[in-house]
This record gives sequence, structure tokens and C-alpha cells, in this order.
Amino acid sequence: MKVDRSKLSTHAFEHLLKLFTEAKWFYNYCLSQEDVNDSDTKARVVPVKTPDGLEDRNLSVLTAQMRQAIKTRLFTSMSSLKALKQNGHKIGRLKFKSRVDSVPLKQYDKTYFLDRQSSRVKLQGLKPWIRVRGLNQIPEDAEIANAVLVRKPSGFYLHITTYQDKQDNHTTDSSIGIDFGCQTQLTFSDGTKAEFQVSPSRRLRRLDRRIMRKDRPDSKKKRQDQVKRRKEYECLNNRRKDIRNKVVSAITSNFRYVCFQDESIHAWHAGGHGKKVQHSGIGGIIADLKHKSRTPCEVDKFFPSTQLCPECGQLNNLSQSDRTYHCDCGFVADRDWKSALCIEREGLKNVIPKGNAEMVCFANHRVPTDHRDFKAREKTSSTLFDSLKSIHGVKVSKMASVN
Repeated sequence: MKVDRSKLSTHAFEHLLKLFTEAKWFYNYCLSQEDVNDSDTKARVVPVKTPDGLEDRNLSVLTAQMRQAIKTRLFTSMSSLKALKQNGHKIGRLKFKSRVDSVPLKQYDKTYFLDRQSSRVKLQGLKPWIRVRGLNQIPEDAEIANAVLVRKPSGFYLHITTYQDKQDNHTTDSSIGIDFGCQTQLTFSDGTKAEFQVSPSRRLRRLDRRIMRKDRPDSKKKRQDQVKRRKEYECLNNRRKDIRNKVVSAITSNFRYVCFQDESIHAWHAGGHGKKVQHSGIGGIIADLKHKSRTPCEVDKFFPSTQLCPECGQLNNLSQSDRTYHCDCGFVADRDWKSALCIEREGLKNVIPKGNAEMVCFANHRVPTDHRDFKAREKTSSTLFDSLKSIHGVKVSKMASVN
């Protein structure tokens, strides 16, 4: 929910700004202790590092419950780092922050309170009510878990988590294979292709040039341009995230078995495709499919889906300019569609019922893996095509003949 800036008084606006500043002071104070448990959540004065040395600053708007929530967040971050270290990852220590953009609100009815009829929120320590937009998103029978006050370039937001009954998606027992690429972002095994790119706008490029000018001194106008640039980046990220969520929802709601390959995004960046990967958000789609799919069938990143021939099993090397796959056995098909079929075949091997190791569920039918004819499906999934076509910013096409 977004805080209505037009209904926000000057006193309330300054109060919110100071709330994030004091949250940064208290976070760095807790981190400066040898033991985080030694930090006092009831302290009214904390030391703050300045260019002239340490100075004592008063915490006038940050309440005790907010401090307890910040301290709990530190313990959560330390536990996450410990789990990564136990799994073999190289980690470092938590660092001091120069900016804190989120303040956790611990307890409902005390730290914050919602007035749904008037669409307003009451924060602890602030007398006037705060008008918000989007309070009707919360169902009346939902149980509120927690809330977080967030600061973004476009304004202040309130993120609320609720407990609701999980809705069961009645998906059919169908399967789909997905091949990720730079030219065509998504190629499905039913012949559907989806392309989407959220590139930087001309306004953002113009702001970058104006800010990066070396002959331009630091001024009020330059800082205003920096604020405009942050807002433009936030808009691009929101558009990219919207496309990602809708694409993942279209896939998971139509198919039970989603087969995809764990792509090495870092290798794509090293190969000169960093901007295409960043503008499309393929890494976020792969991460969402892993935990949002009903039955995710992940294929190892080293599986040669591009080189493997599905008819004879021969490996053929292809260059990036080769968009059609040719094999000595006579098999000819679109490169990306063939890869999606191989990924679906390999991914479904992990969901074969016990005792039927020689069978695999492919194209919604159980056929022997040794005798399979890779031809175009007579009836492709029109539901997926219609779902992707309704997403703004996604260009969808269907292969006329994938035989």
C-alpha cells in the first residue's frame, strides 16, 4: 500500500524521514557491539560516526518495539550467513549501512493499526493518521502477520503480510519443457515462443549523461536529477517484475510438470549477453519456477540440450548463428524447440513411477523412451498462448510447423 503524499502533512513527512535515519543509527549501533545481545533496545542515545568523530544522537521517533524488530532482523541475517557458510559458500561479515530503507513493524494494534473504512494507518509514535492507497487488497477474514514500512524513490509504502487459506490450482497432469535464450527468451516444447525486453528509456539515458558529466559540479539541480534517475530505475524494475510474475503464473497454472534447465546466468554475463539477461529478468523466472511450480523438474546445467539429437543421441556442435538443428541421421528442427523437447524428456525422468523405469510421461502420454517420434504435436496448448498473449510487453508467436 502506498502512502498518499498529498494527504501527508509536513510534520508527518519529516517524522517518517527521521524514522529511517534513526533506524540506520540503531542498526549500526547494534552491529558495532562485540555481541549483538549487548545492544540495549531501550537506549535513548546511541553513538553515531561522523567526519569529526563519534557523536551521541537521540532516538526520538524510533520506538522500543521497532528497535527490537531491527535487532531481531540482525539475528536473522546472521543465521542466514551461518547457513551459507555451512553449505560451503564464502561469506563475509555484516557491514555498516549508510542508508536503511525499511523499518519492521513488530506487533499489530501497538506498533501499527489499520482503519479499513477510512483507508488510513496509525503508526506508533506519530499522532496523525496516515492515508494509504490499496487497503482494500486485504480480505476481511485475513489474519495479519507483520508489516514493514518501506521507503522508495517514488514515496513511502507499507508492506503487510497476511495469513490466508491457500487456493488449490486445479492444473491438469500435463507437462511442458522450457528453453531459455537471449534472442528468444522463452521457447516452449509445444511450439510457443515468447520474447520480452524492458530496455532503459531515452529519459534514463539522458539523465545518466547529465549526472556523469565531469565538468558539472555537485549542486541542487544535480541531486534532483539523481532522484529522477532512481525513480526511473524503480519504474523499469516494476515493469520487469510484473512481466516475470505474470509469465510464471501463466506457466504454473496450466501445467503440473514444468521442466527447465538450471542455466548458468553468470556464464551468460561473461559471454557478452549481460544486458539482454538483465533487461529480460530470466534469472528471476528460473528462481520463481523452482519454488512456485507444483512439480518442478529441474535439469542439470551441464545437460547438452542444444547439442543432443533426440533421434539418435548424437552430439552436434552449433554456433550461435545456427538457428536450425541438423543431424547426420536426417533430423532437422528448430534449435530452441528441439532443446525444449530434450529438456522436457530429461526432466520427466525424475518423476517416473517406481517399477516403470522404461516408461516416461511425454506429451501427456506414456511411451517408451527408446522408440519416440519427435514430431509436432497436433494440438498445442492454446491456453498458454492466450495467457502469454494477454501480458503487456510480451511478444508471443507460435511455430506454424515444428515437424
